[in-house]
Amino acid sequence: MQKKWSYKIAAVLAGVMMLSACSSGGANNNAGSSTGTENAGNSKDKVKLTFSIWGDVNTGAVEQQLADEFNAAHPDIEVKFEPIPGDGYGTKLTTSLASGTAPDVFLVGEGDFMSFVDKGVIEPLDDYIAKDSSFDLNIYQKNLIDMERIGDKLYYLPKDFNPLSLWYNKKIFDDAGVAYPSEGWTWDDMFATAQKLTKQENGKYTQFGFNAGTWEYPIYTYLWANGTDIANEDGTKAEGFMNGEKTVKAMEKYVALSTGENRVSPTPQDTQTMGGDSSMFMTGKLAMMVTGRWIKSDLDKSDVDYGSALIPKGAEGSRAGIIAAAGWAMNSKTKHKAESYELMKWLSGTESQKLRSEKGLVLPATVAELDQVKATEEKDKPVIEMMDFAQKPVTLRSVNGTIFKEAFTKALETTLLGKLDLKSALDEAAKDADAKIKK
Repeated sequence: MQKKWSYKIAAVLAGVMMLSACSSGGANNNAGSSTGTENAGNSKDKVKLTFSIWGDVNTGAVEQQLADEFNAAHPDIEVKFEPIPGDGYGTKLTTSLASGTAPDVFLVGEGDFMSFVDKGVIEPLDDYIAKDSSFDLNIYQKNLIDMERIGDKLYYLPKDFNPLSLWYNKKIFDDAGVAYPSEGWTWDDMFATAQKLTKQENGKYTQFGFNAGTWEYPIYTYLWANGTDIANEDGTKAEGFMNGEKTVKAMEKYVALSTGENRVSPTPQDTQTMGGDSSMFMTGKLAMMVTGRWIKSDLDKSDVDYGSALIPKGAEGSRAGIIAAAGWAMNSKTKHKAESYELMKWLSGTESQKLRSEKGLVLPATVAELDQVKATEEKDKPVIEMMDFAQKPVTLRSVNGTIFKEAFTKALETTLLGKLDLKSALDEAAKDADAKIKK
C-alpha cells in the first residue's frame, strides 16, 4: 500500500468546496463520471460507473478482474476501472471532485478519511445498508469498521489493511550472533540491539541496525508506548502534548538514533542515497525497520531471509500499534448512488478479499478470510497480532489531524537538519498547530 499521495492531498482538498460552489448545476448536476441514462433497464442504456485506486494497470490487475466480473453479473451496469499513478492520485482526485468529473467510487487511505468527510465529498452509507438485508457488516474486522465510521456515520467499506510490525533481517542477526527480537522486547532493547548490528568501515557506515526515519506512523507507536502523543485525544490542542515533557524526552532518544557519532540509523539522506529502506533491508544494509506488510511481496521475490515481530513495548510495559488501511468511498455527487453502492459491496466483499489475499498483496479485511491467513502464514502471525494493539492517530480522531502531523514532521526535519534543537522545534510546532486548528 502506497502512502505517499496522502501527504499532499490536504492542501489540494481544501479548495474542493470553493471550486465546487462555482460549478454549475448544483445538486442536479451530472456529477461524477457516470453517463448512463435513467432508463438503466434498457440494455442499450446501461448505467456507466468508474472507480479508481492509486497504482497502475499492473498493480491494479485484481481490480480489473473484479470490474470484469461485476460487469458480467450486472448486465444493466457498465463499470470502468481507471487507476491513477500513486504520486498523482491525491491531486487528480481532489481536482476532479472539484470539477464534478470524479469517479463514482474511489479508494481513500485512512490518513485522509476525516478530511474527505469534513469536505462533504463522501456519501454516508448507513441508509443504504439499513435497507439492504443481504449485506452484513459483521463479515469485516470490527476495528476496521470502527476506523471507517466518522462520528456516528459509516463512510467507507474496507478494501484491505496493514498493521505495522517490526521486520528484521535474519542473516544480519545470525552473522552477529545476536538473538532475534522477542515478544518481551522494549524499545530500549531494540535500540541496544541496533547498536550491535551497526557497522562502519574506514569511517563509513556500511550497515545500520534500525531505520529511525521521519514517517510519523512508526514514531506514533513509539510515543504511545511511552505514554505520550502529539495531540490531546480529541485533536484540539498541541501545547503540552507535542512539546510535553514525555514527548521531548522520548524524541530526544529517537533523534539520537540517526545523529551523532554513535548513530544506528541512516539519515533520510542516507536512505534516499541507498535506494530506500526496503532496498537496504534486502541487500543487507539494514537490520530492522517498522513498516507495513506491503513490503512482503518484494521480500518474497528476493533471497533475503526475514522475520516479523511485535513492535516493542515501552519502558513501562505498554505496547502500541497502528493500522494502515484503505476504504472504498462513494462520490457524494454521483448521479447513480444505488449502483455505486452495489459496486462498493462487490469491491469490498468476500470474494474480492479472497482474491487479493490469494495474490499475497494485502491482508483480507473479512473475518473468515483473515482466519485462513492466520492458519497458514507463520511469518504473518506477529503482523496480524499487532491489530490487537492498534490505536488511532490524530488524523483519525480529528479534522485537525493533518495540521498536527505536518507541524510535528516539520519540527523533526528541522531538528535533523540542525536548524533548531528538538525542544525549541517542538515548542514552535505546538504553537503553530494550535494557531491553526479548528476549535
